[in-house]
Amino acid sequence: MNNIQKTLSQQELSNFLDNQMMAFSRRTYPSSSTSLTETSSHFFKVILSATIEEKKMRIPEKFVSKFGNELSNVAKMRLSNGRVWHVKLVKDGKDIWFHDGLHDFVKYNSICAGHFLVFKYARNLNFHVLVFDKTACEVQYLDYCDDEKNSVQQDEMKIEKNL
Repeated sequence: MNNIQKTLSQQELSNFLDNQMMAFSRRTYPSSSTSLTETSSHFFKVILSATIEEKKMRIPEKFVSKFGNELSNVAKMRLSNGRVWHVKLVKDGKDIWFHDGLHDFVKYNSICAGHFLVFKYARNLNFHVLVFDKTACEVQYLDYCDDEKNSVQQDEMKIEKNL
């Protein structure tokens, strides 16, 4: 019974945090485009133990209602060091989840329960991701070398060919 209560409370916490973040996610910034302003959308996720165990992470409902028609196939998650991760999106009814590839992203970047991820949607399935650890400070990932960048770009081309 305690495990069920714990899981429900984690889901409730996740839903609450999703809703709170979306309330603050709409920001207006000056733009050099023909319009005077451009809307940028952000959301955050607190990493729970269930996220690690299930190897998937739900995209907030309000974000999906706004951008869900743009979200299909594989999303690109870009860290501040420029490293890009390809994560498959899975649709389940009205829900969309980061799924295949998320576990590798989490494991490689040493993300654990209690970490806080901020996602900035840059359109075309591109997300810029900031990772904050349990001290509430942004994790600074090392830049990776040109050889690794080339290898990652080759892997990206292989993935795109297979889609």
